Amino acid sequence: MARDALQTKRLIALHGWLATALSLLLYAVMLSGTIVVFSDEIGDWSNTTAPRADLFSHPVDRHYQRIAAQVPATLKEDVIIGGGPQGTLRLFFGGARPRIDGGGVETFGREYLLDPVNGSVVSAKTGFLADLSAARPQDALKDFLVDLHVRLHVPGRWGLYLTGVLGIAMLVAALTGVLIHRNILKELFVAERPGKRIVSARDAHNLAGVWSLPFAILLAFTGAFLSFAVSLGLPVVAMVAFGGDQRAALDAVIGTPRADNAAPAATADLDRILAAAHQMAQAPVAVINIHNAGRADAIVETFHGTAPGDVRGVSLEFSGATGAFEGQSHLVGAAPSVGNTLAELAAPLHFGNFAGKASRIVWAALGAAMTYTIVSGVGLWLRRRDAPIWSGAAWVFQTVVWGLPLAMTGAAYGFFLSQFQGDPMDQVVTAFLASSFLVIAFCFLRRSDPPRHLARHLRRGLGVGLLCLPLLRLQVGGISWGEAIMGAEANVIFVDALCLLGAGIFLAGSRRARLSAAHT
Repeated sequence: MARDALQTKRLIALHGWLATALSLLLYAVMLSGTIVVFSDEIGDWSNTTAPRADLFSHPVDRHYQRIAAQVPATLKEDVIIGGGPQGTLRLFFGGARPRIDGGGVETFGREYLLDPVNGSVVSAKTGFLADLSAARPQDALKDFLVDLHVRLHVPGRWGLYLTGVLGIAMLVAALTGVLIHRNILKELFVAERPGKRIVSARDAHNLAGVWSLPFAILLAFTGAFLSFAVSLGLPVVAMVAFGGDQRAALDAVIGTPRADNAAPAATADLDRILAAAHQMAQAPVAVINIHNAGRADAIVETFHGTAPGDVRGVSLEFSGATGAFEGQSHLVGAAPSVGNTLAELAAPLHFGNFAGKASRIVWAALGAAMTYTIVSGVGLWLRRRDAPIWSGAAWVFQTVVWGLPLAMTGAAYGFFLSQFQGDPMDQVVTAFLASSFLVIAFCFLRRSDPPRHLARHLRRGLGVGLLCLPLLRLQVGGISWGEAIMGAEANVIFVDALCLLGAGIFLAGSRRARLSAAHT
């Protein structure tokens, strides 16, 4: 019994110190992850002036053939057809080219934005695909939030390494949590307290933690996998087994590449391929990718969203020369396998986008519970320590806990205000940094306040900020709820409602905290 008690004590110490040391970064990843579960909805909500028509509901083959005739064969190694800004049809023609800045070999080419109906050219640019894809002003807010979750805005692979390490740390914390909560089934419910409510902060922490433990393990594992699979796994395999040749390593992972046949051949009718792909996948085509366009060995790959009843989307391959169906493409290997299934399930299970909005709502709720578990757990840990260093840590912790969502709300304000003047991509970053500075300055000036009072002020500010967001969106030209209903823009109403719900929760919580402080 003594040994069991000692082991439990050590596990609790490991759990607590790990959470304390990594709490701020884990909190940032979890909070942003809870929000970017609705990244598609946020993209529609923040860009309500763009038309939402299905791009591939109009014929695209004639537009493709006309533009392809103007592009040299060296830029037809990879052709991407999909949606562009402001409802345009995007065509990118490119090929491999080394970067002069020493950044390795990347895809370089021409990007055309067309009117999807009449095919007129809206704009044409030349550059590397990564650079052209990153310059999407209409998605500035959505991309900023997604990058905050995926790499905490740390550039290059280092950001993926950081979030991968955090995923492993969260996995360790979740597993030690399972060992700590030995009577986990009993702890799924809390016995009734006097006043018929949960009165203990520890009870609330345990309840949220126990209910979200399986989800935490799933999220930590898939998050670490997504961070490390390409950023670390592929380079290591290439270095060890293929002399540093990542292309050869990728071919080995994906499967044996097809035999080259560079004989000229006209590309098959894309409209017929689109119709066949839609019927086979039972889901609309999101993006088309043509490999080696204009050659006999050309492959047309169609990427689809999730069909009703499926957990993940599919990718289909057709012969670019004949239009014949050649099979379903896989993430790992050339044939169905357990490894491929697990790899393809990682992203849907991590982001919760496998069953439409319903699964994302559940994922967001569980993510909010995990975020609360981090905040409440560290709060309990710090509350039991009286040393000055822990008082300073409590001040920093409260500043980050409430300052980060305030800064993210400020980024949204920056995006909408950029509709009057300025570049949305710059304005979002500037507004986030300015909001962060104001929060830090406010907290520094109020550093003598108890942490709970500081949290109350910041909570009230967050509530007011969220309350005014839908009004600002409307004032800068966004559509009204009536227009959203008429135009089937449910995501606009959905995100507005989330903002108002969050405002109500935080303002009510601030008021309760103020009344509680007045009675003590």
